[in-house]
Amino acid sequence: GAVDYLTKPFEPEILKSKVVFFTKLFRQNQEIKRQKKLLETANVDLDSANTDLEARVRSRTRELQSANARLAAELEVRKDSEARLALEHSITRTVAYSDSLETAAPEILRSFCEHLNARLSAFWILNKTGSALACAYIETPETSEAIARFKEMSRELRFRRGLGLPGHVWEVNKPVMLHEGFHGAKFPRGELARAAGFTRVVGFPVKIADDFYGVIEFFADTPLSDDSTMINMLEAIGSEIGQFVHRKRVEGEREMLLLAEKTLRQQAEKASRLKDEFLATVSHELRTPLNSILGWGQILTTGTLSDEEQRNALQTIHRNARSQSQLIDDLLDTSRLITGNLHLNLTPTDVVQTIEAAIEVVRPSADAKSITIETDLESDVDTITCDTHRLQQMVWNLLTNAVKFTPDGGRVTVRYERFDNSVRIVVSDTGNGIPAEFLPLVFERFRQEDSSSTRAHHGLGLGLAIVRHLTELHGGQVSVASDGPGKGAVFSITLPITLAVISEGNAVTSAKNGHGHIKLVPRRLDGLRVAIVDDDNDACNLLQFSLEMSGAIVRTSSSVAEAMTSLRDWIPDILLTDINMPGEDGYSLIRKLRELKPDEGADIPAIALTAMAREEDSENAMASGFQLHLSKPVDIDELTEAIANLTKWK
Repeated sequence: GAVDYLTKPFEPEILKSKVVFFTKLFRQNQEIKRQKKLLETANVDLDSANTDLEARVRSRTRELQSANARLAAELEVRKDSEARLALEHSITRTVAYSDSLETAAPEILRSFCEHLNARLSAFWILNKTGSALACAYIETPETSEAIARFKEMSRELRFRRGLGLPGHVWEVNKPVMLHEGFHGAKFPRGELARAAGFTRVVGFPVKIADDFYGVIEFFADTPLSDDSTMINMLEAIGSEIGQFVHRKRVEGEREMLLLAEKTLRQQAEKASRLKDEFLATVSHELRTPLNSILGWGQILTTGTLSDEEQRNALQTIHRNARSQSQLIDDLLDTSRLITGNLHLNLTPTDVVQTIEAAIEVVRPSADAKSITIETDLESDVDTITCDTHRLQQMVWNLLTNAVKFTPDGGRVTVRYERFDNSVRIVVSDTGNGIPAEFLPLVFERFRQEDSSSTRAHHGLGLGLAIVRHLTELHGGQVSVASDGPGKGAVFSITLPITLAVISEGNAVTSAKNGHGHIKLVPRRLDGLRVAIVDDDNDACNLLQFSLEMSGAIVRTSSSVAEAMTSLRDWIPDILLTDINMPGEDGYSLIRKLRELKPDEGADIPAIALTAMAREEDSENAMASGFQLHLSKPVDIDELTEAIANLTKWK
């Protein structure tokens, strides 16, 4: 175990140096061992520290990864929240500033594409019958062929409840989210959706209060949140859009009502103005003949006129009374036409004879102005189905109008001809003519080309309006043509030869008096007993005098009670009675009369003779038991003719 040796003899210095050297070497070896041991211990500690550090690093890494995941999730949630908030703000802004659903819907759908990364969105609206949904609006930022086919099919389809995503949302009435599950028979667009790359679809109802209105759907290929927040947002958006639709609907209805109110107000103002003008015209037209009647009547009472002057005065009174009667008849006819209470008595009518009768009535007025009336009445159609009296009234109105507006020495032509399956009556004149701007207004009520106070021709402007209405009641047409002022006018009435339906209900037994009738030959009533009941003494006296002039035996009563008393000892052949009387009216009288025994006068024919001249008045009279209704003022010749016909008096 020695580290060295010395041979003897050795030198002390050498030994001493060796001892020092080896002692130092030993100490160094010991130090090295010690340091080695320390190093080994340090290595062990280092390994332990490394192991601990690695464990801590792994733990921290896991913590960081978890934190990063949480942060990413929070960021995604925040991103979703911001997107939803942006969507809600966008839709709120859109519905706040849009004028209509037409402008709002595309913006709303584009908001889903922009803020929720939807690739396509659509708005389905329930049709008017409530049976199906139709795609009213569809938006997408893409232009691929697959998207185009999907859009086209969406516009073509109609979804019933439960069919397709819109129908499914309609059925469940709440938001629906599907992930890859919208293929199959219930979803006709499934294959096209897959071809377009859609993997997610959301649909939610749009409701007005609790009433279903439609469905908004949008498609995407990225995950969509289906949490309660998303569901609540979609329900809120659906409600907001529904409120917008309702608000715009109400605003639209309000605008329509305001427009209607404005239109009605303007019409009312116009009607009021026309009414005032019309009343002024009526007052003038009624007062003008009344002035002559009262004036000449007052002069006649003086007894200072010669026989010739008396005849002229009476003719003037008669002419003006006729004029006033015609004005009243026109007013009543117009009222019946407006209210739809004018009926036709349809019978086979000889048109030529009716036209000639109208011409004869007008001829004195034409002769007074030296106006020639020419006729061309050759036609292969002699008879048509119409109301004879009304046809004569139509022709008479046209002739009167032509004579009125034709200057002295002019000419009026009447032509009658067949026209296809109709007949046409044409009245032309060489008169004043009609300005082009007034032609469309000729047949309107109360319209006159010159309505000023300085106009040359009087009248109410009703005659041509009556012609138009009567022609249309017959299923015909009336027209007018004129080359302008001073070039005359041509009026044409076209009527069907036979009306398609002739109903007995259209026939109203009523006699109309006025200028439109053929002049009758006065009938004699010699020995005929006539009872007259009227509370107006003047009316009674006039009728009594007129009928006694015809040979009748007349007894008058001023009340129903007086008339019933008279019947006890004097049974007449016919009864004439007014309707409106104090105490009991004419209806009461006819009821009491019909309740008597036959030998007491129950079967006496009766005529209602009254100033009540409406169509319903005539119908009421007939229904009450009268055989005839005549309106005042009555033409005496027509009255005697009616009495003779009812009593079959020869």
